[in-house]
Amino acid sequence: MLATAMLPAATRSIEGLLAGGAGAHVAADELQRLRRKLDDVASLAADAEAREGSDASARAWLRALREVLYELGDADADFRRAAAQPQEGRKSFRHWFMLPPNVNVIRYKTLRTSITSLNMKLDGILNKGSEFGLLSDTHETLNEISEFSGQVVPDDDTVGDIDSEKNKLIDRLTDRQSANGVVAILGASGMGKTTLAWKIHDDHRTRNAFSMIVWVNVFSDSDDIGLLSAIVTAAGGNPRGEKDRMKLEAILAAMLIGKRFLLVLDGLCGHHIFEHSLDAHWHVFGHGNRILITTQDESVVTKVKPAYIHQVKELTFQDCWSLLCRTAHHDESLHGNNLRNIGIMIIQKCNKIPMAIKIVGVVLRTKEQTKVAWQRVYESKGWSFRDLLDPLTGAIYLGYHDLPARLKQCLIYLSLFPEGSVIRQQFVGQLWVSEGFIEEQDSCNVEKTADEYYRELVSRKLMQPEIGNHDITRCTMHKQIRSFLQFFSKDEIFSGDLKPSINGTSIEGLRHVWLRSNDPATNLEEIVALSSLKTVILYKNPVGNHGLDKLFQGVKYLQVLDLGDTEIKYIPSTLEFLVHLRLLNLSLTRITELPESIECLRNLQFLGLRYCNWLHTLPKGIGKLQNLRSLDLRGTSLHQVLPTLENLKLLSTLHGFIVNCTPNREEDPSGWPLEDLNSLNALRSLQILKMERVSDGLRMQKAMLENKSHLKELELCCTTDDRQAEVREEDARTLKETFDHFSPPKCLNSLKMVSYYAKLCPDWLPHISNLQRLVITDCKFCEHLPDLGQLAQLKFLTIAGFSKLLTIEQEPTSAKQSFPKLEQLYLKDMQILESWTGFESGDMPSLVKFRLESCPKLRCLPSGIKYSKVLTSMHIYHADSLEAIEDLTVLKELVLQACDELMKISNLLLLEALIVMGCSRLEDVNGVHYLRHVRIEDRELRRSPEWLRSHASVLQTFTIVGTKELLERLLPNGEDWGIIRDINKVYANLPDESPFFTYTKDTADFHVDQRIMEHGRPPVAIADEIVQADLTTALGNSVEMTSRIGVPRVPVIRISTFKRVIRRYLVLYLVMVLIVMQVLSYWLQNKTTREIWLIQTLFIFFATVLLLFLVFLD
Repeated sequence: MLATAMLPAATRSIEGLLAGGAGAHVAADELQRLRRKLDDVASLAADAEAREGSDASARAWLRALREVLYELGDADADFRRAAAQPQEGRKSFRHWFMLPPNVNVIRYKTLRTSITSLNMKLDGILNKGSEFGLLSDTHETLNEISEFSGQVVPDDDTVGDIDSEKNKLIDRLTDRQSANGVVAILGASGMGKTTLAWKIHDDHRTRNAFSMIVWVNVFSDSDDIGLLSAIVTAAGGNPRGEKDRMKLEAILAAMLIGKRFLLVLDGLCGHHIFEHSLDAHWHVFGHGNRILITTQDESVVTKVKPAYIHQVKELTFQDCWSLLCRTAHHDESLHGNNLRNIGIMIIQKCNKIPMAIKIVGVVLRTKEQTKVAWQRVYESKGWSFRDLLDPLTGAIYLGYHDLPARLKQCLIYLSLFPEGSVIRQQFVGQLWVSEGFIEEQDSCNVEKTADEYYRELVSRKLMQPEIGNHDITRCTMHKQIRSFLQFFSKDEIFSGDLKPSINGTSIEGLRHVWLRSNDPATNLEEIVALSSLKTVILYKNPVGNHGLDKLFQGVKYLQVLDLGDTEIKYIPSTLEFLVHLRLLNLSLTRITELPESIECLRNLQFLGLRYCNWLHTLPKGIGKLQNLRSLDLRGTSLHQVLPTLENLKLLSTLHGFIVNCTPNREEDPSGWPLEDLNSLNALRSLQILKMERVSDGLRMQKAMLENKSHLKELELCCTTDDRQAEVREEDARTLKETFDHFSPPKCLNSLKMVSYYAKLCPDWLPHISNLQRLVITDCKFCEHLPDLGQLAQLKFLTIAGFSKLLTIEQEPTSAKQSFPKLEQLYLKDMQILESWTGFESGDMPSLVKFRLESCPKLRCLPSGIKYSKVLTSMHIYHADSLEAIEDLTVLKELVLQACDELMKISNLLLLEALIVMGCSRLEDVNGVHYLRHVRIEDRELRRSPEWLRSHASVLQTFTIVGTKELLERLLPNGEDWGIIRDINKVYANLPDESPFFTYTKDTADFHVDQRIMEHGRPPVAIADEIVQADLTTALGNSVEMTSRIGVPRVPVIRISTFKRVIRRYLVLYLVMVLIVMQVLSYWLQNKTTREIWLIQTLFIFFATVLLLFLVFLD
């Protein structure tokens, strides 16, 4: 890791040894000498790290220093490990006549030897530093001006002419006549290829054109087999570890055949493609399917011919300058254009790459808005880093170099995550704390500090939210940034399949590994050889128990062990040897118990036991883990709880806390007494189960949750019988009184209530002043909701499973808005809810998304929705009584499904996309002047809706999914042809999403799918009187009819398959049966009547089977 970041911890280790009395046994002057040398080396290390981007000798010097610091940490760990081991007196006969060995003498002697050796090594390192010309306190500092705000600024990816590029490529992908089945987006790293591809993927024109869209992130270390497996997985299949290319292609073909699909391969490289493997089975998939590739490897282009190549456009200087100003928070109207020239020079150093400009722009954001400050950034040595031969690395190094040392080591550690994997904020914070990267601060606990570090790295554009997700708690890292970090950490950090050497480098010095092998034969004993490991992550590795015992005994410095979702079935008692372990994850495993020896893990801080379905009890030893910060039992059904939690004062996350029935633990060991929470004042996230067991409100008060000043997330869960139709009045009243005794802390910002069965909600619910997220679900006996509009900070609200709730009345307030900050509203499974009224103008001004599901009695939408100024998306499913959707003047996307009574949509002035599934009574759609995209799915619809006719001229795309009879009416000169003839693009699919026909107005191209023609070509008679456009109707492989479309309609001739079969085969069948029966009667005249009957019956049976076989073939 980073040497300067490791030095403070090393100094603390020495001070701890001195304070702990080690100086009395180990020469104190040796320890003091070591501390002085660390001070000397610290001043040189800063200069070495400033040079490491361009000086290989500086990197080697730092590597040697880090090894010494690791050795110091190991020596300190060995000393403390020996001190922690209990010395048991011997009870043998020899014990009474021989003195036992002095264990303390041995460990002090070992420590003295280690300190002496470290002093000698540091002497050599200091001498080397002088030879290399390293100087004290002369290093360049970029981050000297101001502290970073840490505020995450939304990333505006609309730079340059990306929208016109997107439109051009969508036209290419949806052009049926295009000879290019593959479209490749080519450009350097950081140019915005993925952003452009995602915009194409997410556009309504694309989603209407293709019935199936598959997005695949292609990793650098994947081969062609890995790529095929990834495609199968992304398409919803399971490759089951299959390694045979032909079998994988067959699985993929079976999944995609009959579909019009788009396959997006993001980050493809030349070695991923094996002899046209992309189009080896193209003929199976059908016509109109497309592959979209993003790549910076020009060799890919030669391997996927014929392909359309789109070179990402370079930004203009004006676009670059605008992007730099946005990310640097530079306002030209306030500062003038005095920084423009130096800004243009910085842009040239960024090679006009958008990602580089964003990273450097954030660096400039931390500086004064002066020419001197910007000039210092322009002249930084960081631009000289070119070891990775990528134009992006100079800017990445500059962004990295600008970080404080505490953040540099946190960032470097993220190179442990496999390429493309999701980096979850909570897990990363736990890893950083476990590795000692987060220091304790008086005013802030370590979890909060870790969250701040994470947000700062996101804000600095060194991580970005997962593609398609704006939630920063799930991020990914650009592969070029990861490669840059691996360049500095490759000797210590590794992820992948463990081999004796990696790229010619020995693995003996590795300290942190993430093993991703899919081989069930993975041997844990191979890891034991790396005895200095501090991190071992085997998440989702198919490893089993073999070798686990040796791992526990051999890797004695281990601090992080993740065995989540492995095949582990039991944990051996040798777990006690991992005395330095700080994070242990056993989630999603099949373990049935934990050994009592877990009590020896006195340094353990994070214990993950999520969804361990076979684990039903906990050992008492967990109650002795006084450093434990997180105990996560979510989804694990404990039947007996043994450990007391009263002494776990540092616990900040506690999920799966099961309440027992009495304050006395011995009387009811099926849960914990609620009173145990009294002493846990560090809690930040808490989930309590079986709240119905608390029948006395005083027990709730004794838990003193209102005094938890750090509590941010709270989940209160009751247990009810799904078959229960009513609740006893007494039980409901008791639960209400119990909950009323709870006073939530003011700091609470997320609350979830599950299966609350009282008839009224707790009185305190609408008064949680800082609440931002509220989820109330499965409260099926609750008959009234309080005025939640008073929650001024609320951003996300979910109300679900209120079976008895008839109406929601919003109480009008003259002083305040209702729901002033609410952004997302989700209503679900309220069987008798009829209305939500009482809103006034100005309420819900911030609502962006609304989702309504399974509310069959709701007659109208919540009235406050129409007052939103930013509503963009609305999804409504199974609202059977809803008759109209009106006056949502800013709504842009509307999705409807199974709204049986819906008849009218009006005054949705800005609506762009309308998706209607199974709403067959919808007859009136008006006031939608900007409607551009429509999709209709209805298996009962018999004719196309007339309202389409009035919008046809402005529609860009129209997709209809229905029966063959419905789609045949849309064929040229069919009864409904006039409805769609003026729409720019029409896609007609059968109920299984297989294509029926496509139509493009601009090119007058009408194409009926070949498979439809194989089952009987519907003849089309075209009149020539009134010409509108040329039309090419593809009716098979060899039949092309160039025709003209006229107004007079000639009915389409339809001959069903059944009638054709009767006419073709039945007469022949009857004649053949009569003749053969006569012949058989003549030949069998000597047989008995029974034998004649049997033979004739068999003949008729086989003849009928033959007839059915012919029908099937036809």
